Amino acid sequence: MASIKKLKNGTFQATISCGKNAEGKQIRKYITKDTQKECKSAAREFETEFEEGLIVNYQNKKFALWIDEWLELNKSRLKPSTYVSYKIYAGHFKTFFNNLKVSQITEIHIKRYINERLKINSACTVKKHLFVLSRMLQDILKNKNPCRDVQHPKKIKYSPHIITGDEFEKIKECVKGTDMEPIVLMSAWCGMRRGEICALKWDDIDWNNNTLRVDETVCVTESGYKLGTPKSQNGMRTVIAPKQLMALLEAIKKKDGLRREKVFTKSPGAVTSSFHWIAYERIGLPIRFHDLRHYHANWLRKNGVPDIYAAERLGHDVQTLKNIYQHIDSGERFNIEKAMIKLIETPGF
Repeated sequence: MASIKKLKNGTFQATISCGKNAEGKQIRKYITKDTQKECKSAAREFETEFEEGLIVNYQNKKFALWIDEWLELNKSRLKPSTYVSYKIYAGHFKTFFNNLKVSQITEIHIKRYINERLKINSACTVKKHLFVLSRMLQDILKNKNPCRDVQHPKKIKYSPHIITGDEFEKIKECVKGTDMEPIVLMSAWCGMRRGEICALKWDDIDWNNNTLRVDETVCVTESGYKLGTPKSQNGMRTVIAPKQLMALLEAIKKKDGLRREKVFTKSPGAVTSSFHWIAYERIGLPIRFHDLRHYHANWLRKNGVPDIYAAERLGHDVQTLKNIYQHIDSGERFNIEKAMIKLIETPGF
């Protein structure tokens, strides 16, 4: 039961006992209001929520300490790569919120954090920060979570560069004879992700049927990279590969033998860096390695491959394929619009 007293300045203060901390010291919550009635009401609301478990007894805990505790509590149920991302976000949270206690963080603090991050990161990345921050505060503050009513920054949809046939020929010529050649062709011709390519093992290759088995991916962890399972069940698949690509893989096998388990030694990060140098520095194309998967999806569409097969080949569902990976390039759009002009000029339209 709260005890209420009148302060010298005329306001009323309620003192509520919230148990004891690990050192056995009494923990108290103080509520100050202008009138005795308001003070009683606020104290009663707090006591009810505390008794029902809606308020966790962490009022005086520094947020930085709770961040570490939250990460440890949730580590076992997070994917290694997700956990690493959360630890990176946690570093930013600690820097910004500094020595604030959990109970001191307000909606204004959250909005200021968003504004600071938007100066550095994209809206998409800041939304991820806010998602993690909200989860951390929700677990400790419940319905008092200051993130609850904060509006998320508007995400600007990324528009990938649609690689044309001529541009792809330039890329092929640029990587020819290098260690990036088979890696680039696996993405452009087979639609494989960089992590899946880096995880490919010699026993995943069926030389008789010219197929590649995709059942693992290289993901990031605290200590570096390690093998893991694909993002979803759709990612588990077998992909038919062109004979030219199979010949390149066979050449690697003859050169290096079976001394190593995996086909490639590059990490996903190294693949991204190498391709960035090729695309931007040598060819001048504003593309990512992942855009090669978009190129393959478009190639399948242009050649009349059914969407359901194309989605299986890329390791996605049909909706994701159509919403994200399939595009109409400028040449196609020009021809479609020419046909549309003729159509709408047809008598009786």
